[in-house]
Amino acid sequence: MRTTMRRNALEKLATLAAQTTALQDEEEDVARLCELQRPPDSPGTNGSVGGRDKRLETAAVPMSARELDVLIALCRAAPLVRTTKDAASLLAQLSPYVQEAHRQTLKSSSLHQQLPPWETLAYDVTAAVLALGLHHPSLKQQALACIDHTVEVLTDSTESTRWLQLQTDGVTDPDVAEQALPAIQLSASLLGFMGAIAEYAQVWTIEERVTLTKRLRHLLSERYMVSLEGALSAVRNARATTRPIKEWKRWVRHYAAHARPLGAMLIEHAFMTFVERSVTLLSFGSMIQPNDLLDSLLQGLPPTSSHDSSSASNVVGFMAEVIMDEMTLLELDADYLQVSSAWQQRLALDVKAISLRSYLCCSLVDEAVADDELLLAWLRTTTEDQVQMADAGLAHTVLKCMTVLAKASPSTASSLTRSLPRLIVQGKMTPDTAALAGECLASTLARMSQDIVISTLYSLGNILSANAGADRGSGLSPFLDAEASANGNQGPYGSQQPLGSAISLVISDEEESANVCGGVVQAIVSIATACNDAQLTALVISMLVQKIGRINQTVDARIITDMAALGLCGGANELRALLRLYTRMASEATVKHDNLITYAVADARIRLASRIPKGSQLYEVYLTHLLSLCVGMGDTAGEHTVDVNLTAQTIAQLFRPIAVLVSSNAGHQLDLENADELSTLSRNAWFNIVVHGFTLTSSTGKEHARELQTLAQYSLPLVDEERVDIPESAIDLNTVLRRGANAQHTAEQKTALSTTLPQCEADIRGLTYPECVFLNAALLVSNMRARAGDCTSALPYFMESKVKTTPMGNCMLAIALGNVDTYLMRALAGQHQQFAAPQVALQLATFFEGCCHRISKVQQAAVSSADRIITQIPSALCQKSSLFALLELLTLMWKSCLDAETDEYEWKSTYASEKGNVAVQLSDNIYYRQTTLANFHQRCKFWVSKAIDAAPLDVKGLLQAYLEDYEDDGAYGHIALGRSFAVEMGSLVPSTDQRLASLDRQKDSGINTASDFIAQYTTRQECRRLGGKVAPDEEWALVEHDGSTRLAAIESAPSATDAEAFELYNLAQRLKAHETVPFADVRDILRDAAGVLSKSASDATALVPGLVGVPFLIFTKQSINLGVSLWLGVIKENPVMETRILVEIAAGWESTVRLRRGFFHGAFQHQDPFYVKEEFAPSKWPAIIKRQQLAHNLLAPHLRLTQWLSSHFSASHLTSPSVERVYGRLMRTTLFAMRHAVSQPLAREVHFHIVLLALKVLLESTRADSVTQWHLKDAIISAGLAWFAMPPRWSFGSNRLQLKAEMKVLEDVLSLLQRSTDVGRTKTLAPLQSKQELLVHLLQHEIGRLMVWIFPLVSDSRGTGRDTTIIPLVGTAWAEDPRIAIQLATRFSNSDRMVRDVRWYLLQDPEKAVDDPAALDVLLRASLPAVVKTQLKYLLYWAPINPMAAVTYFMPAYGNHAFIIQYAMRALESHAVDITFFYVPQIVQTLRYDALGYVERYIVETGKFSQLFAHQIIWNMKANAFKDEDSQVPDPVKPMLDKVMGSLISSFAAEDKVFYEREFDFFGKVTGISGTLKPLIKRPKPEKKQKIEEELRKIELEVGVYLPSNPDGVVIGIDRKSGKPLQSHAKAPFMATFRIRKDEAEAELAESQILTNGEVAKPQTYEVWQSAIFKVGDDCRQDVLPLQLIACFRGIFNSVGLDAYVFPYRVTATAPGCGVIDVLPNSVSRDMLGREAVNGLYEYFVSKYGSEDSIRFQEARSNFVKSMAAYSIISYLLQFKDRHNGNIMVDDAGHILHIDFGFCFDIAPGGVKFERAPFKLSPEMVAVMGGTQSQSYRAFEELAVKTFIASRQYVEQLAHVILTMLDSGLPCFKPTTLQHFKERFVLEKSDREAAEYVRKLVHWSERSHSTGVYDYFQLLTNGIPY
Repeated sequence: MRTTMRRNALEKLATLAAQTTALQDEEEDVARLCELQRPPDSPGTNGSVGGRDKRLETAAVPMSARELDVLIALCRAAPLVRTTKDAASLLAQLSPYVQEAHRQTLKSSSLHQQLPPWETLAYDVTAAVLALGLHHPSLKQQALACIDHTVEVLTDSTESTRWLQLQTDGVTDPDVAEQALPAIQLSASLLGFMGAIAEYAQVWTIEERVTLTKRLRHLLSERYMVSLEGALSAVRNARATTRPIKEWKRWVRHYAAHARPLGAMLIEHAFMTFVERSVTLLSFGSMIQPNDLLDSLLQGLPPTSSHDSSSASNVVGFMAEVIMDEMTLLELDADYLQVSSAWQQRLALDVKAISLRSYLCCSLVDEAVADDELLLAWLRTTTEDQVQMADAGLAHTVLKCMTVLAKASPSTASSLTRSLPRLIVQGKMTPDTAALAGECLASTLARMSQDIVISTLYSLGNILSANAGADRGSGLSPFLDAEASANGNQGPYGSQQPLGSAISLVISDEEESANVCGGVVQAIVSIATACNDAQLTALVISMLVQKIGRINQTVDARIITDMAALGLCGGANELRALLRLYTRMASEATVKHDNLITYAVADARIRLASRIPKGSQLYEVYLTHLLSLCVGMGDTAGEHTVDVNLTAQTIAQLFRPIAVLVSSNAGHQLDLENADELSTLSRNAWFNIVVHGFTLTSSTGKEHARELQTLAQYSLPLVDEERVDIPESAIDLNTVLRRGANAQHTAEQKTALSTTLPQCEADIRGLTYPECVFLNAALLVSNMRARAGDCTSALPYFMESKVKTTPMGNCMLAIALGNVDTYLMRALAGQHQQFAAPQVALQLATFFEGCCHRISKVQQAAVSSADRIITQIPSALCQKSSLFALLELLTLMWKSCLDAETDEYEWKSTYASEKGNVAVQLSDNIYYRQTTLANFHQRCKFWVSKAIDAAPLDVKGLLQAYLEDYEDDGAYGHIALGRSFAVEMGSLVPSTDQRLASLDRQKDSGINTASDFIAQYTTRQECRRLGGKVAPDEEWALVEHDGSTRLAAIESAPSATDAEAFELYNLAQRLKAHETVPFADVRDILRDAAGVLSKSASDATALVPGLVGVPFLIFTKQSINLGVSLWLGVIKENPVMETRILVEIAAGWESTVRLRRGFFHGAFQHQDPFYVKEEFAPSKWPAIIKRQQLAHNLLAPHLRLTQWLSSHFSASHLTSPSVERVYGRLMRTTLFAMRHAVSQPLAREVHFHIVLLALKVLLESTRADSVTQWHLKDAIISAGLAWFAMPPRWSFGSNRLQLKAEMKVLEDVLSLLQRSTDVGRTKTLAPLQSKQELLVHLLQHEIGRLMVWIFPLVSDSRGTGRDTTIIPLVGTAWAEDPRIAIQLATRFSNSDRMVRDVRWYLLQDPEKAVDDPAALDVLLRASLPAVVKTQLKYLLYWAPINPMAAVTYFMPAYGNHAFIIQYAMRALESHAVDITFFYVPQIVQTLRYDALGYVERYIVETGKFSQLFAHQIIWNMKANAFKDEDSQVPDPVKPMLDKVMGSLISSFAAEDKVFYEREFDFFGKVTGISGTLKPLIKRPKPEKKQKIEEELRKIELEVGVYLPSNPDGVVIGIDRKSGKPLQSHAKAPFMATFRIRKDEAEAELAESQILTNGEVAKPQTYEVWQSAIFKVGDDCRQDVLPLQLIACFRGIFNSVGLDAYVFPYRVTATAPGCGVIDVLPNSVSRDMLGREAVNGLYEYFVSKYGSEDSIRFQEARSNFVKSMAAYSIISYLLQFKDRHNGNIMVDDAGHILHIDFGFCFDIAPGGVKFERAPFKLSPEMVAVMGGTQSQSYRAFEELAVKTFIASRQYVEQLAHVILTMLDSGLPCFKPTTLQHFKERFVLEKSDREAAEYVRKLVHWSERSHSTGVYDYFQLLTNGIPY
């Protein structure tokens, strides 16, 4: 034991020494290790090469065991030596031992008890020398020279060995035996030597190996071999009188015991091994292990000889001669090769196998030299000898050699197809050999024709007949020759038995018959497997099935088992056929209690399961079969009685195959075609298992616990995920759960439950049978999973509706806790790795997720489970996975509650963290989220406290790791609850800390460990920041190699300042060149520079411009956040740099003003919704979010900088006069630029933050004189008023927190402004009091407006009253900026005096307002005033108004005044055609008043460059040419329309004319289908549908055509089968579907280009199917205007980022009574729901989306609320009537949509206003929202208020759309329509009063019965259900 330990230690030491590159010239590791070999007291010992007699010193001096261990360690480390120097030294050290190893004398040692050391010594030293020569080419010749000399020495030794004759018996004289010992010792050394040269045969060249082989043959002379055998015989027969003889007798026995009998045969084996290696290298150029050689050849490895043919042939010839000589020696049974024991015989057979393999290689290289016929003869001879074929090694070699030859020779292959079956049928081989024979036959046949394959299969199959034995005695076998030799030669392998003919081959017993038939079966299966053909596989299956029952059960079992392989080589159908066979046979065997067949089927199923990979399609087939079989067992359909015990036994047979199948390739990702079906089968299988008595406590359950545990480990929870959100429980609907239901079985199931859950006995008594089965199945699966290492699997069960709402929940809770107890029991035992602390931590992390689940029952179970785990294993929370999960969940839950503020109406259900590897799904109920967070936070404190008590340092270390590994977006003050919690917990004093816990606490002193926690955290951060760099200005002691120390010479190296300056310069240049630089690189460079600045005592100001400039170059929120943190760090650690850094920051800020970046980016403006393109499309909230994010990204850098500047000024303005001067200059520059800053609503916070900073500078500056103060104050007030020069802004998006912050900033500004009243007063300059008062009033008004928007349902009068005190300040506003005065008229529109005063100033100085289009509305109003005359000339220069307002200037109210009409034309032409396109109906209507032809000219000129515009104009003019649907009553404007239409068409270019004709021809063909339908109006729908499809097939699509209702898309296809006739009494409307290609319209594309690099992105196209309704004979114009107005409302909502949903689909009137209507996609009318027997809208939502607590229902409800709010207000403002259930749609997402607007404004169905409510808000709609007290209903009210007050601002623009249509003749208009429309906006009310008014409308509608009465009326009259 001691010597073994020493040897292992020395080997490891030598390995390390060899792998270490020497760095010093002396005392090298290898040299020092060599010294260990020289004992201190023996100067002339082994290893010394300096003596006179080298031989004496090396071999004659006895070697101790210690020296031998060192020598062997050095030898085994030789291949790892790296340096040539060490290798040379080692080679010189080892070379003498190679030559003298065979005669090395050794000191007596117990180490040599087992085997003589000479073999090991010779092998190790020889291998070491060769390894050194191989790995170090410069030493190769020296190493080979050593080997050559060794061969000479060995040859001399063999020749000088005393020759002894072999003695067979008698006792040998001891003296003679003593004289024989050198020969035996030499043989042991020879074995080691030849083993080493065989291992490193590649060191020699081919020629050198031939030479060496010749020398070895000479060395192993016959004389020496005979002498060796004689010597061994003498030792064996000698009396043990001396110690050497005793040792050798023992060693010889040990050799024999190790299956290596020492003697000539073992020497021959070693020699032939070298020959085989040499031949392998010759054939393939590389070393191939003997075990892999034949397999590689079978797989197609080609021989590759790198030498020319002549030299190769010579070498091959020589090697073949050597092999033939060896074979001759073996066959002739040479005297010295006589075998006398089984091990010698085995060794001889192995030598023959080596010879055959070697000769095969020679034959493959050059068959002319190495005759393959001779090889075949040897192989055939061997196969005929049963003794030789009984040796597995030789038999396998022979069979594989034959197969390799068959691959190269068709004749050999043909012969083999006859001889191998004969060999198999004879049955004299071992089972493994027989199997290989079958495989070889299969491999050979795979390359033969199919006829031969099938013939062979049938011939083999005939063996498997009932009278096989008789046939063998009476007939010829097709595999045996008619004449077979009955005799064979006797060789060294024993008696060779005659094979004879199969006719005379009589099988003596049943066992032998089974073996023969088994081999035949295996051969048949191997052939089918090798061919891998589905048809052949089916044939083989059929053949083998027919053989079942023909011979005996043993053969039948073999057939069944081996057929499993066929399941893999066929297709799915073949596998299913095989599985059906197994099912039938297993069933029959079970009934008959035939265990042999039962076990055979089970074994076959297991084989299949283990061999089918999960990626195969057969995996799903097999798994489905097994699960279906399991589910189908015991199905008692009909009157059939089932034997439960027998069924249970049959089910149990399936456990193992399923377990093996699912557990193989466990890590493979499954891709199943029918995953849902498999999931259902899996659940039902478990239910059926429990039904048949396999429960946790039953005997059968315990018997098969291992398989059940594996199944459970890979099973999903037994809840139907598709039904967990549906109120109807899957337990009640599952038929398997009801299987076997009776009183007895119910009692048994309850007993099983009660045994495990005694605490739930009361609840169990009330359970039904299906509930009991379900709980028992859940108990079984989840408990088995807990035993396997997962105790969390019970949590999903609580989502099942019955578990949530019935006493089953209590039972499930007990099951879940019981699983945790089971898991903990195993974890505390500490015997399995899957229950170690890291794995427990993963379980805990899952429970933490459950603690935040949206289902309260899941929370309850998870909290209780986590309590139990942490109580018993607090170390589970000392792992990163669990603690980080807990902290991240705190942050996620906090963020989910915060999102209620940051995005009020777009709730997010899923929150995830990669850092914590957690994800949670949360309800939309904010109160529930807040409660969950509070409870979880409280439990977290308890849990983490427990962990800190157990392991304070570890837990706090993890908390520090969490804090340092963190990145956030800097939003909302960098707050993350997880981080705050980590700091709080890190400050705790552990109760287990005896010292700290013993402190006497001072009252309210708050002593904790925060200081220590932060100190440790700071140390960690410093280590991370330095990153191995030496800090500047610090002296570091460097340790030299010799142990001396010196100070680091930092001064001599380039300074850190210069290096960092260079890095910063390069970074800045890359950024200026617009290179993409990873932000991580930027962060690292800036941090390094900041570190140098912070620590440097020298002048490092060169770094400051880069440190400040780089963040400004990037100028993103991320870069400025980084900059601020670094600047603060430098300033606080190195105050000298403060002023320099501040100056650079001021310069950077001024550069953003100069370059118009961020807040000063003038191109990013908030546009009026009537100035942008309006769309007939659904509301796109993602586009709004994107625009909001763009604005946030643009403004965030300046906001962050402003906050920093404000903080820094407060801290530092008294430190230096220069600080005040810097801030003063910075404020003046900024304030003057704010007139042209970003006008986006989200800019309000930044705008007034800057004003607030400027006020702070004004109030706190100590060195400014009164004049300077006056100028600064004037600039501040002007900057504040600049915000009010823009139209009033509500907000953008649904970020309530943003609005609160804005309001707080405004209040702070107001407060400081009032404090500054007396600041800046001077006698020489005008007072600023009125200007300041104006700003104060406007700020108060703005605060009031924001209060309404933030709290729309709360009464608050702040800033909302009619402020008459501001009217006297109109002049001040006009003097400051006319735009402010004009916007006062908008802000206080309910004040007539305000409007008059503003108008007066406008009349006096109109030229001052020409840049403000809004001024025209104040100047001109609704008609041309008489007082406005001279002012009109300024219209030539006035900024253009929106296109809709411009169109109204063509109205008669403006008297066709030349200036006004010219201005209107200029305004229209200034807008893109995409914008004016929307107002085509209004433009056409103004032709009625176009006396001067301006409108006509605009239409014609615009139509020239926009064909789509021209086409829409033409269709609209055609539709308005007549007043009736039948084109009988022309409109008075028809002549004008005809004239303009003619002018427009005649102006088309040739190409445009072709396009026009192509488009109108296409549309005419489509609408013409209605004409072909009119004769069929009374016919059945199928007939009309057939006619539509027939007509659609006639239409040929031409390039570029489009639907009038989809001008932005091109029709590329028609669904010819989509035609559908619609219901009509006299008309023939129909619907068809078209494939349309569109360009992706990205509303924010232009802005996003502005904010990035300005590159224009290539537009993306997409394709959609669009259905459209084509009407002929119905006037569609009535629907056009309401939908146009809905689209306008959509634009208004988008402009304020309001999350309200509308879908203004497009309706295009194309001719009198004709039009196209887009069909709302994926939607269904409410009346269709009623016809489908849905009781109500709420019931529909539940049936479609799940129960109220489901995510899908809540998402749908959220969408419903957003659309309800928008459509409700629009319905009220436009007075939509006829709102029965046929005109209300619901889409797939839950949005409610309105259609059919035939009754709006001042008309109602039948002229009777049944619908007196402001809008339809039925009880079922309220029910969907959760009732009037719900959160969703409150959101509906808030959105309704916001949509209303947001729309009020645009009442005039909306009125313009209606005004131009009043003379169109539409029936919806009355004389007072426009007046009533404006009155509904209650403009006389303030914003707060308007909000309260809307709430009254909502309450009125909710309580109104008129909508219900109208629905009932529609049910009675039209059959529309409600």
